[in-house]
Amino acid sequence: MKPFSFTACVLLLTISASVRASGTDDLLQYDDGTADWFTFEGEYRGTWFNLEDFYPSLDATGFVVNYAEIWFFHVYATRSWDTSEFIGEITDGTPDSPGTVFAHDTGTAFHLSPSYIYPMAPCTTSMDFTVTEIPQFSAIGAPSIASDISPATNPRSFTVTSGIINYWQYDFLVRVNGYPIPPAELARTTWASLKATFN
Repeated sequence: MKPFSFTACVLLLTISASVRASGTDDLLQYDDGTADWFTFEGEYRGTWFNLEDFYPSLDATGFVVNYAEIWFFHVYATRSWDTSEFIGEITDGTPDSPGTVFAHDTGTAFHLSPSYIYPMAPCTTSMDFTVTEIPQFSAIGAPSIASDISPATNPRSFTVTSGIINYWQYDFLVRVNGYPIPPAELARTTWASLKATFN
């Protein structure tokens, strides 16, 4: 991996941008729907999805991933990207214990729009899986991933630098479309959905 350095890792946006979720039951997300922070920090950065956060009353054994989406923020005047290209991954397991790689592909980041990652073949994850951005083509850690405005109760977003995992205090705008095995309606009383509702 190409090394890079950072002159400013974490920035607060002066103008908050609204990015509302679709509200469909097949879209998993931890973020509250509003992009307010962004970062260039980490050789990797992403979100760890744990199915118990979304389906607490269902004995789900896995999740069928249709696609994942990552949202970015580009502040042109103060921190221009040196590239919009990144590598997106969908990986089974946790950040501490990664497993099978279901997707590993180059994508293009857009300002406050989803960049999609599709599995190489239909995939079913375990109870834990991650969606990760790897800014491999940049000298400054671009493109800058967006995160929400509300501090996370149970942080699931993370950055990795020199093998050290740091959990982010906010939730990155990383979402996953699919359905649990066995299928069920998304629990609307989970802490993740309550966070989005009351913030």
